[in-house]
Amino acid sequence: MDRLAGRLVERLRGEPEEPSVVGLDDEEADKLFDALGSETSRAVLAACYERGRTRSELADDLETSIQNVGYHVDKLESAGLLEPVETRYGENGREVRVYEPSKRAVIVAAGEPGLVERLADALERLFAPVVLVGLVAMVAAVVARGPERLKMLGDDAAAETTTRAAETAPLAGEATTVSAVVAGVAAFLLGLAAVLIADRRGAFDRDETRRTGRQALLVGHDSRQTRRTAAWSVALGLGAFLAVDVTLTGATRVAGAAAVAALLAVPLGTVVATFHARLDGGILVSWLASSAPIAGIWGYFVAGEAVRSGLEPGLVAAGVASFLLLGFPLGSVAYLVGSLARRRAGDASGPSRRVVVALAAHPVAVVLLVVGWLRFVL
Repeated sequence: MDRLAGRLVERLRGEPEEPSVVGLDDEEADKLFDALGSETSRAVLAACYERGRTRSELADDLETSIQNVGYHVDKLESAGLLEPVETRYGENGREVRVYEPSKRAVIVAAGEPGLVERLADALERLFAPVVLVGLVAMVAAVVARGPERLKMLGDDAAAETTTRAAETAPLAGEATTVSAVVAGVAAFLLGLAAVLIADRRGAFDRDETRRTGRQALLVGHDSRQTRRTAAWSVALGLGAFLAVDVTLTGATRVAGAAAVAALLAVPLGTVVATFHARLDGGILVSWLASSAPIAGIWGYFVAGEAVRSGLEPGLVAAGVASFLLLGFPLGSVAYLVGSLARRRAGDASGPSRRVVVALAAHPVAVVLLVVGWLRFVL
């Protein structure tokens, strides 16, 4: 028993192959049940789990003829349960094979043929949309609860309102929590229904459309990579929104970690934009990736002011300025870096010289604009 356990551990340490899924109606299932239906076949398989054996060694161990062992070994090998792992030379100088159990796990799935494959495909296809729906639901719950007020916009009236609200905090807190939970659950269910409807209409089919020309310059060559980067960008924006909320409302340790996450969201968006440009190109997608975290942080305070007293014109203008002065220039830099890396790797599908010059001038023009404006104001 100890030898068998040690052999199993040794095999598990190896690099396993992908499992083979066999339906009850498949021809492979007939081979499996036929191979394992004999007591001798099962004894052959169990003996090979201890250590690799040749046919003659199996015949000696099981006290049967080598012809009988060969018959069962052939059936087990045909069913994918045994495999030859090496070749030795016998006493007469002839080559003999050593057999061990296959590393490929075999799963027999009952039910409709192809069910397991379709479930795995659906999970891979819908994982990102469902995650995004979950993040949107959390954002909806925060908005229903009421985002915290931006401190620099606070005033005496707001302070007086806060004081009066503190007197009725217990009841108001319970009502706010209930409304936040209801809003979050409703948003998740509605979003999940929308995802399922979109999937039924083929919106998430994994086609690999290749773009060329101006389309490739704007959004990239590969449609799958474009969707993947767009999903990451939206997730970063929603994550930044939630990180700001935890920073302002969470406990000290949690708030500190959330503040670090909110600060790192913008550099992470630039990294995503650079990788997208390196893999696929697409100026607009690079701008989206670099601006999404800024949109999430800015959107938190905009949502808070909108819920309390309506949109603040100054806050809206600050958000637009942050996109123009920070988000888009970072996207241009990321696109240039990724494009240069793509060209260095031998991909000649990068932007033209005119586009490179225009994008390189973009951050420079923004810096000159800001410096000129500051000089004029000061």
